[in-house]
Amino acid sequence: MADNTGAEQDADNVIRILVATDNHLGYGEKDAVRGEDSFTSFEEILELAVSEDVDMILLGGDLFHDAVPSQNTMHKCIELLRRYTFGDRPVSMEILSDQAQCFHNAVNQSVNYEDPNLNIAIPVFSIHGNHDDPSGFGRLSSLDLLSTTGLVNYFGRWTDLSQVDISPILMRKGESQMALYGLSHIHDARLARLVKDYKVNFNCPEKNEDAEEDWFHLLVVHQNRADRGPKNYLPEDSLPSFLHLVIWGHEHDCRIEPEMNAKKGFYVSQPGSSVPTSLSEGEAKKKHVGLLEIYKNKFKLKELPLQSVRPFVFESILLPDRADELGLNEGDASTKVYRFARDRVEAMIVQAESQLTGHPRQPTLPLIRLRLIYSDEACMFNTIRFGQTFGTRVANAQDMVQFSKLIKRTKTEAVNLDKEALRRALEADNATRVEELVDRYFEEAKTKKPLKLLHSKALAEMTYRLVERKDTNAAEDIVKFYKEKAVDHLMETLPNDESLDEELERFRLRHKHEDLLKMLDAGGLKVKREENSTSILGSEANTTTASKPARGRAARGRGRATAAPAATRNKTQLDVSVNASRGSARQKTLLSSVRNSRSTVSYEISDDSD
Repeated sequence: MADNTGAEQDADNVIRILVATDNHLGYGEKDAVRGEDSFTSFEEILELAVSEDVDMILLGGDLFHDAVPSQNTMHKCIELLRRYTFGDRPVSMEILSDQAQCFHNAVNQSVNYEDPNLNIAIPVFSIHGNHDDPSGFGRLSSLDLLSTTGLVNYFGRWTDLSQVDISPILMRKGESQMALYGLSHIHDARLARLVKDYKVNFNCPEKNEDAEEDWFHLLVVHQNRADRGPKNYLPEDSLPSFLHLVIWGHEHDCRIEPEMNAKKGFYVSQPGSSVPTSLSEGEAKKKHVGLLEIYKNKFKLKELPLQSVRPFVFESILLPDRADELGLNEGDASTKVYRFARDRVEAMIVQAESQLTGHPRQPTLPLIRLRLIYSDEACMFNTIRFGQTFGTRVANAQDMVQFSKLIKRTKTEAVNLDKEALRRALEADNATRVEELVDRYFEEAKTKKPLKLLHSKALAEMTYRLVERKDTNAAEDIVKFYKEKAVDHLMETLPNDESLDEELERFRLRHKHEDLLKMLDAGGLKVKREENSTSILGSEANTTTASKPARGRAARGRGRATAAPAATRNKTQLDVSVNASRGSARQKTLLSSVRNSRSTVSYEISDDSD
């Protein structure tokens, strides 16, 4: 936890912020049982803001569940905001930055509590998420409507996806000064490209030479936090290290207690959603919002549990582990699992009663999700008919039980790299392209027979088409074609099991890789190879390649483009600038990149496969 002792200071110098994310107003609004859940929890959040006497409310995206909310949802949202955020109470937060730049879609291009026609007691600041992002004609978000009416201060909206510049809202209250940065949701793959190309810039306020650490830097972001692939999340390590705290939206499981990023030194708080939108294990965690207190460069985050959220109990059971206990290997397994599930649901309903808080608006019918993981379909039963027996006792009778197929992973024989062959391949003078490196490695390691079917040249060609030509089907096409030809050869020779490997070796000697690739290309999969093409290594973990802007399709990675040299960086991260942006990364050939990183990179082949 951060050093927050200084946050307990005089109230005139402490910035108090109520933090919440992913309210999803309007979720399931047509459900007769659960239709009011999102509005009930949002009203409790606004009540907490009033009772805690906060200076502002900060929302981390997905205020609405739909990009175009219904009239009913919009009406209820406006009603709640007017009831709890309007009033004669003075706002003690002073805006120091250019408001026209921060609130360009507002009527007066200023914060709403400075509008002489409005009486704002608690200002609400919000970015947009992936559910309420700008869409349709005019590219307007539902938050634009709330901003125009003066109910919400909509910030952090991007206007140019070729270059994202993030300028903070500079605020002051007494001795405390805060720089509030907002990064509204951008598609993860697009944001990954922008980060990789150093096209996301943070414009820091100039530091006061007379004061040390005079700004508290707070970022609110709405992106995938969990690693769902190299281009499907925003790595924490790519954020700038000058930040003090990051409020992370989009992830629904509650991890509101600040977690320190050991590499960059800032803290990350993930409040999670205020209403369950899926019957998952993460959604079953207790829902919270946070009371953030900031004094100079110190902060304190107090967890505030929500009392009006519907009880939700999740349980996952692996049926093969209970096969002996339930006697599933004999008799009617479906009936036995049915009885077991009925008993478990009864126990879960009792467990849900312990989550009742006594809040006058808390729903009493619980959400129940029993996930049964099976390996034999004989264990399954009709879940809809099963749910009807609990129709008046739970809120989700139709999808209370979920059957999930057990995925078995089998371990195959481990394959070890020939390190000596790899070293010789890396040191080769003419291996300057990725396909040449692949070819040379398998040629060097052929004494250990790492390949039984494919030629090394075929793997090199496969790599060339994947890397240089962006042919995503190259591997599948070449492997499939080789398999078909090998099967034809085996059907002709009909070897016994003992001589199968020998016959495959004869197949490799009989059919040259050039002949097989010509036959493959003759079938309509031709790829014209250019003589002057080069291979560039652009790894997010090691180096980034920046290219001159190209016209037409070349700008999207097709055709030819001329690369511009610039400074090399060890890690892709967001730019930090004061009215200036960083340079781009230096080009590296495959050979030089691998040589420079050989001492730190380990090569492993997993022994797990699906």
